[in-house]
Amino acid sequence: MPVTDDFQQFIDQVQAGLNQFVTGNAALFKEQWSHANDVTVFGGFGGYLRGWEQVGPGLDLASARFRIGHLAFELLALGMSGDLAYSVWLEKGEVRAVEREEPNPVELRVTHIYRREGGSWKVTHRHADVTTGKIEATAAPQQQGLR
Repeated sequence: MPVTDDFQQFIDQVQAGLNQFVTGNAALFKEQWSHANDVTVFGGFGGYLRGWEQVGPGLDLASARFRIGHLAFELLALGMSGDLAYSVWLEKGEVRAVEREEPNPVELRVTHIYRREGGSWKVTHRHADVTTGKIEATAAPQQQGLR
């Protein structure tokens, strides 16, 4: 199903929020989140957060690790059906962490899940991890310590 104009505008706001996020300001990105107990984050720093009581402060903590940054988004998939939607993209750019003098390149694989709440789109899940080189399927179990 093609995406609606209001959903595309929401995606643009999510991306703007993420660009502020990597400058140490989580406010706009947090505005775009549902505050429900079922929201989740599988963040780029590892671990997971569940429920707005963990996700909200977790977003603040993660954003506070950055001082300067910019991201570009390479969209891989975007779709919606009724009150649910998703996006899959690569986040590429440079960020400078608080403890670093120089900016570092960043490339994350990111999946977001969204739902419409009270007529507005909200983020309900973010999964981000570092893009790595592709490995052969037969090598993956050995790299994970499985044999």
